[in-house]
Amino acid sequence: MKKLLVVAKSLGGGGSEVALIEFLNHLDRSKYDVTLLLLDNDTEYSYRLKKEIKIEYIKFDNNFYRSLASMYALPGKIIKKIKLNKYLPIYNLLAEHSRMPSLPYYDIAIDFYGYGAFTTAFLALNVRARKKAVWLHDERMPWIRNVEQYFGNYDRIFGVSKAIKDTFNDMYPKYKEKSDVFYNPDLKLKCNTKC
Repeated sequence: MKKLLVVAKSLGGGGSEVALIEFLNHLDRSKYDVTLLLLDNDTEYSYRLKKEIKIEYIKFDNNFYRSLASMYALPGKIIKKIKLNKYLPIYNLLAEHSRMPSLPYYDIAIDFYGYGAFTTAFLALNVRARKKAVWLHDERMPWIRNVEQYFGNYDRIFGVSKAIKDTFNDMYPKYKEKSDVFYNPDLKLKCNTKC
């Protein structure tokens, strides 16, 4: 059985969270031992999870560092919105002051959130895994500048549509060989063949 870590913002919010839950619900639990690692403690949609999934939270040294990373706290939102991490390595500092609840080694680790937030840096810098992937959910991606320095740490960069993949390839041609399409409705088939 493969050990799979899925990192995400939370279980509350919008479309990417719904896609996350569908992704988790479609995984074959006889093939994957799944842990969901969340940045923020919002479980609004947790009732939609059909299967028993281990849920953990990224640990921070204190609340100051948590507020800089959180997508629910103003400092975290500002860092992402103005793409501050591109110019000051704030996410690197946060990675030094955050950790996994435990430190197992994973076969596959996925940053499912992928919206240029701390989750991408955390998985790149703090997670030990044989293969790492990041999801991109939106064709418009000004936020991606926050995390472009971490793409070298990933084995695969998935867009949820061909248009997203093409936009990413235009922006980052040096990572074209790592990019692919992973459609949301076709999750079970894709994960069994590509993960």
